[in-house]
Amino acid sequence: MNSFIKGLPKAELHLHIEGTFEPELMFKIAKRNNRKIKYKSIAELKKAYDFNNLQDFLDIYYEGASVLVEEQDFYDLTWAYLKKIHSQNVIHTEIFFDPQTHTERGISFDTTIKGIQRALEDGRKKWVKAENLKKGMVLKDITQFNKK
Repeated sequence: MNSFIKGLPKAELHLHIEGTFEPELMFKIAKRNNRKIKYKSIAELKKAYDFNNLQDFLDIYYEGASVLVEEQDFYDLTWAYLKKIHSQNVIHTEIFFDPQTHTERGISFDTTIKGIQRALEDGRKKWVKAENLKKGMVLKDITQFNKK
């Protein structure tokens, strides 16, 4: 049954790319950008991913977002997500991102979108058949949520 489910084509809807951060990548990018995060180890961060409510998730979400500074960071985050969903046979995804989460920190919209878009284009070249090519990205304003 597991192999049957694994082989089924899947769709992932309303996915915020910043929410896909894996602990190892968060630490790698934080180190590269000389950014401190509140988790002392990958193991501690993995434990935090066993959250109980939306606010616990949002705390991790914004902590991860805080290490994204350069175009390459947004590329690496998006590319890691694309590799993962490719291995899971996800054939359609609707990727959202939150520009204000980054522009409020002084990261330009251009930096954010160029990194994400470059990864999406590389993913299309590597995995998507031309007849299935779909373009798009969704900008999302989540000002209704408090960060703390």
